[in-house]
Amino acid sequence: METRLRILEAVDQPRDSIWDRFQEYAEVTAVRDGECAYHLLCEQKFDLVFLNLMLSGLDGLELLRRIRQQELCGFVVLTSEFPDFRYAQQGILYGAFDYLLRPLTEETLLPVLLRVRDRMGQADSVLQQESVALAEEMGSPQLPQRFDEVVQALAGIQQGNDARIDVMVRTLYRAVVERTFADRPWLSRFEQPEAYDTIDWMGAGSPSMVRDYCRRRLGELSDRIAILYPKTGCAKLDSILLYLLDNVDGGCLQKDVAAAHYLSNTALSELFRSQLGRSYRSYVTDIKMLRAQYLLQYTDQKIYEISAQLGYRDVNYFSRIFRQRYGVPLSQYRQQTQDYQI
Repeated sequence: METRLRILEAVDQPRDSIWDRFQEYAEVTAVRDGECAYHLLCEQKFDLVFLNLMLSGLDGLELLRRIRQQELCGFVVLTSEFPDFRYAQQGILYGAFDYLLRPLTEETLLPVLLRVRDRMGQADSVLQQESVALAEEMGSPQLPQRFDEVVQALAGIQQGNDARIDVMVRTLYRAVVERTFADRPWLSRFEQPEAYDTIDWMGAGSPSMVRDYCRRRLGELSDRIAILYPKTGCAKLDSILLYLLDNVDGGCLQKDVAAAHYLSNTALSELFRSQLGRSYRSYVTDIKMLRAQYLLQYTDQKIYEISAQLGYRDVNYFSRIFRQRYGVPLSQYRQQTQDYQI
């Protein structure tokens, strides 16, 4: 096993010596009080918790209920000295991963550790592969649907373990955002990665709420990418689009861009019409307005400075285009977006 499981054991007796035989599999922290276990779970991350049913402070079932409600750990195993099926049944209803009789033995403990590690490994593998695939699909209208499919796969692996599903969805979201910006260096001229870190500010909630939030934010980023760098399947046009995204701060004069790519003005216009169904000028205006949004929101540059940076010599013309596009004056847009950030 490459990584040892971080385990918390809460049992009202001295630490079980059985753990000494599992140092290869687990790093165990032992406490003898339910309240102590609860506070430790609020402060630290554990992969797996073993809870004895009879605990002082908080009994095992109440502590299990809090763990599930507050999503403090993905895997919880209840233990007891009494072979009473009612306890096992109630624990399963509360979301326990398993129920073991004490004293713990190597024969009962090892299969549980392996199952947890296997379940975590499956999810990690899906997460790693699918985060790369989803980042590659950004800009596609199918992105939200594909995200839902990946979350469904993770939920299947976790078998209804809400806390673990929540962690996986958040991790998937962060991985997709990080990979998306890493694969598209030009994107940071139009969006800030930090603007998509708000997932870290969300408290514990239902997996569906977290999933819907992540789905919406990734969908918004995907839509922005679709405008900036639409998928065309034409290598020549792809090269020109990347050139324009890299040089959006400037004139982007059609004759200069055409010459840089060994095309005539007419040929460049026809390429945009045939592959994108729109004019060269329309596309350039789109990316310049999106760049203007970024500069207004994240810099203190004066409006006339932004206008000049984007190649607009006439500030009034620049302001008019922006207002026609977004329905608000430049100064009002800046005020609204900066107030929102605060």
